[in-house]
Amino acid sequence: MQNKSDMQKGWDFSAHLIGADVAVQAGSQYVAQVEKAIEDLTLDILKLKSNQSDAVLGGYIAEHWHAGTFNVDAVAAGSISRASTLGSTDYASVDVRIDTGASTIDYSSKYMSTGEKSAVAQAAYSHEMGQAKYHGQERLIPSDHMEEALSTAQKRALSNEGTRPEIAASYQEAHDHFTDRITDGEIESKPLSKKDDLQMARDLKNDEFSTDKYGENVNSAIKTEYLIKQAAKAGLTTAALTIAIQLAPEIYKAIDYLIKNKQINLQHLKEMGKKAISSGAEGFLRGSISCSVLIMCEKGLLGGALKSINPTMLGTVVAVVLETIKNSLLVAAGKMTPKAMGAAFADSIVVSAGFVMGTKIGGIIGQALGFQLPVVGYLIGSLVGSACAVVYNIGKRKLISFCIDSGFTCFGLVEQNYELPEEVLLELGVDLIPISKSEVSRTPIKNVALSSANINYTNYETIDIKFLRRGVIGINKIGYTI
Repeated sequence: MQNKSDMQKGWDFSAHLIGADVAVQAGSQYVAQVEKAIEDLTLDILKLKSNQSDAVLGGYIAEHWHAGTFNVDAVAAGSISRASTLGSTDYASVDVRIDTGASTIDYSSKYMSTGEKSAVAQAAYSHEMGQAKYHGQERLIPSDHMEEALSTAQKRALSNEGTRPEIAASYQEAHDHFTDRITDGEIESKPLSKKDDLQMARDLKNDEFSTDKYGENVNSAIKTEYLIKQAAKAGLTTAALTIAIQLAPEIYKAIDYLIKNKQINLQHLKEMGKKAISSGAEGFLRGSISCSVLIMCEKGLLGGALKSINPTMLGTVVAVVLETIKNSLLVAAGKMTPKAMGAAFADSIVVSAGFVMGTKIGGIIGQALGFQLPVVGYLIGSLVGSACAVVYNIGKRKLISFCIDSGFTCFGLVEQNYELPEEVLLELGVDLIPISKSEVSRTPIKNVALSSANINYTNYETIDIKFLRRGVIGINKIGYTI
């Protein structure tokens, strides 16, 4: 396997950091969108403040509550469906409408004092229209009115069946369309009871209203299945980006080889394919974990102190941790020494610091150009991180050279090994204690002796001199070599 240069190692690990950073930035943007939807709900309800009675004000609040909580759920789920309050006062007008992009779903909202009154209001019959007043609309009522409303509608449908069939049909239609939430089949609003509706009206008048008080916040909005979906999406993006960045130098090599040799290096293409598969798998894992951890932090699941954590720093930490875990598995499998793992960890820390610094510089450059260019920050981050790796490794080699010449251990970082190999000791004429060995019996094999001519040799007297020197014989390990 071809050894990678310091620049290549720095570039590859910077690609890991870019992937993790893209994932956490996507997670942060996702949480911000959910927070914006909750903020919009809050502002819509705050605008309703008036001196109206709690019952009347509560009726308007209910409409905005269902439309707003539906939109929060839609944003959290990544759906394009949106709900709105129409605010019309026309006869039999729609109160809340869901637009799925392909169709609309209309709702009549009635938050009366009791379940019976809610049922009667929703089942109203229009003689002018010759049908149920809210025909074609779903009937939205308080969650604590559902049982009584269903019972009332069923009884009145039966009692009017023989004498007033049109009234019976109106009640039956209302019965079949009663609901305590608006939904498009996948996204839905948060049910609201009459008790909470009246309390919201009082809170609004007293400037004490907040959605969190009624269970609508980032933590409740981002459900586990939404988090997994977002993490998987970020993982796929990270995988694609990691592959693109890591293969960029290889693609350049392939093109350069094609130009110079007029043919494609099939072995190189095979190695690129293997690298793409490995990079993609690691990138998906790195991106999905980074994104999910960021969302959990901003949801407050990992403590209040981490709710405002810097996304880039979190992504960098996750990338370093995953790289360390990977190297730990290699150590456990005997494919890497603990010393090599420690050196790799130190290198990753240096490259990470360079990447974070580079993204800061890239952000400043993007702002100076007058518009957001996140890619510039990422590319500069990669280059700076790679450059840091080169500078760091040059400095590390200088340190090792100094330790060779002086015997300095650099506070234990460099191991000084003063044990000489056995062959060197024999060359110096040092007597060694022989280690006893067990004799293994062997079966003699008859050999045929062949006659040979004896050739006389003349031996010249010479002095064999070998110079010992101290040098690197392992990772951060110095000893005597010939």
